[in-house]
Amino acid sequence: MAAMTFVWLSVLLVCVHAKCKWQFGNSCYQLLTQTMTFDEALQACSAMGAGLVVPDSHSENQFIWEKFASNLTTDGKVWIGCTDKHTEGRWMYAGDAGKECTFYCWAPGEPNILELEEHCAQMWHFHAGKWVDFTCSAFATVICEYYSSLEVTCRQADADGRFA
Repeated sequence: MAAMTFVWLSVLLVCVHAKCKWQFGNSCYQLLTQTMTFDEALQACSAMGAGLVVPDSHSENQFIWEKFASNLTTDGKVWIGCTDKHTEGRWMYAGDAGKECTFYCWAPGEPNILELEEHCAQMWHFHAGKWVDFTCSAFATVICEYYSSLEVTCRQADADGRFA
């Protein structure tokens, strides 16, 4: 039981440390305030011990889009952690060699295989959260995702580090 408690506390502390903004199922999300390129976004999330957000279902995609859209302060684009940089048309988790993305929410006409320089996925306001493939050197908003096999509960601590 002690080991299980330790794991739970570790997950909870990660969420608090990251100032977790939203929770959905076993994931905790942090919206970063600065726009950046796809590779910069990967590095920023990795430095926080997280990954670039990758929705695994329609309901998670919709949840992320609604939360992002309600906090929209940028041009309305957010990176998704799927890329076909290595093999055109084969969308893989960025930074996780060999793991293929299994859920997609492409906008009509996407991914656009005619544009060979578009290797990174984004949610885009023009398509109400549906995905487009885009050039990886463009700037977009970043949402980092922390995942746990345990149900995650993210709570905000007060200034002294205590929970209400």
